Amino acid sequence: PPPPPPVVEEAESVVVPAPLSGNKLPAYPADARKKGLQGDVILKVRISDTGEVIDVQLIRGDEPFASVAIAAVRTWRYRPALIDGKPTAFTRRVQIPFRIRS
Repeated sequence: PPPPPPVVEEAESVVVPAPLSGNKLPAYPADARKKGLQGDVILKVRISDTGEVIDVQLIRGDEPFASVAIAAVRTWRYRPALIDGKPTAFTRRVQIPFRIRS
């Protein structure tokens, strides 16, 4: 007879946190805009089980973009992450592009 099928443990149901629609993007620094500077900021954002941002760390990005991105993200709110239906603290990576559009 064929061997029994492998035992597969049920995976946890994970819903990652989603930013709320009212979150404001960081303002483009006026001096950087005048100089034609562009860049990307990547942040590590720790979100509480209630959806509040509790910590923001810079992974990559230069000034003046890094400081305005960090300040904006600290004010954001998220729909909390869910693991097996329970709200859970979560860490996610956020990338914020600063591009001049003509």
